Amino acid sequence: MTNITNQGSTSAGSDTDPDLVIIDGRHDRDLLRIIALGALHTGVAYLRQRLGPPAAATSEPTPTDPDREVMTADEVAAFLGVDRNTVYDYAGRGVIPHQRLGKRILFRRGALRSWLDSCRATSTRKG
Repeated sequence: MTNITNQGSTSAGSDTDPDLVIIDGRHDRDLLRIIALGALHTGVAYLRQRLGPPAAATSEPTPTDPDREVMTADEVAAFLGVDRNTVYDYAGRGVIPHQRLGKRILFRRGALRSWLDSCRATSTRKG
């Protein structure tokens, strides 16, 4: 059962607020915070339901699709296990096979595999 009391007083010099209401031992300000927080949670749940799952962030590299022939610098970095800046550096110096399409640098998966095979063939192990 809910207990509602009014803590107000009409006597002069009283420090109590005549508009303060206590419900089940909680001051009305606390109750308003709880109601507002509940409404916020309900609103967020409603929006999530209406909008669906969040879209993937565009700043992170996309996973490499093994059937995709043309790759971006981010995909090549993930494929080779190096930083994206290393890929751009190697492409700029002509170390790694690439094609320019305007400002974009694209890489063919087959050309990268051939390049890796040639690197493995020319490297020698001393020991």
